[in-house]
Parts: sequence; structure tokens; C-alpha cells
Amino acid sequence: MTEDLNLSLNRKNYLSEKKFYLSQEEILELAVKVIVHPTYGWLTTALILYGCRTVETFSLIPSSDGTASVIDFDNNPTKNVRRKVLANPYDFVGKLNMCDQISQPVFYENLEDYNFDELNNIISNWKSWFKTIKSNLELDDLRGYWLKRVIN
Repeated sequence: MTEDLNLSLNRKNYLSEKKFYLSQEEILELAVKVIVHPTYGWLTTALILYGCRTVETFSLIPSSDGTASVIDFDNNPTKNVRRKVLANPYDFVGKLNMCDQISQPVFYENLEDYNFDELNNIISNWKSWFKTIKSNLELDDLRGYWLKRVIN
């Protein structure tokens, strides 16, 4: 019970520190807009819908029911353990064809597969591309919008 309260308070503190200038409708419209990009569209949409970290999107395996799994860097950074993530809104997974239309520069099924030198280069290019789409947003901000939708 105490852990739930602390988690709730941490989320509220996180949200109060962030400046959200886009409505939830606008952030979801962004997902619809960017999904078509052949390299970074699916990855960016995954950040918006699943609220995962940029590094986790390269291991994301979505399911049509709105669930997915990613390699868990949070609790098991040295083990090959996956954690479940939930899309919000879950119906956008089907609407945006997230399960069938996967266009990732690389995919890592296991922790041992991760090539962090390659990944740093891809993420750097991804961030540069995203700045051309939304210059006043960072990729990491997309997780905050997901969190705000979940809490609300």
C-alpha cells in the first residue's frame, strides 16, 4: 500500500514538473502523422502509445490486444527479462496497424543482442529527425504524455 502511494506521489510530482502544451488529442494526432515515416515513424508512435523509453522501443513486441513486451532495463538491467507494457489508448494499436506495420532500424530480441554504439547513432539521428517534426518536444517528453493519459 505504501509503495502504491509513493508511486502515485512520484507520478504527480513528475507531472507537476513537466510543462504539457499539447492536448492529449494533439499528441495522438502526432502518432497518426508520424507513423508513416519509414525509419522513425513506428518507433515514435511506440513511444507515444506505450510510454516506453527510447532504448526500449528497439525491443518492443506489440500484440493486437494493446499489450506489448520490452526488455526490462529498469529492474533487471543485466538480465534478459521482459516486462509488459500497455498501450494507451489501446485501440490505437489496431487503428495504426502497429502489429503488422513494423519499421524499425534495428530490433533486439535479447539483451545480449544490444549494440549500444549502433543504438546511440540511431537514437541521435532519430532525435534530429524528431526536432524537424516537433521542435519544442524531446522524444523523452512523449513518455510524459503517456503517463498523463494513464493517470487521467
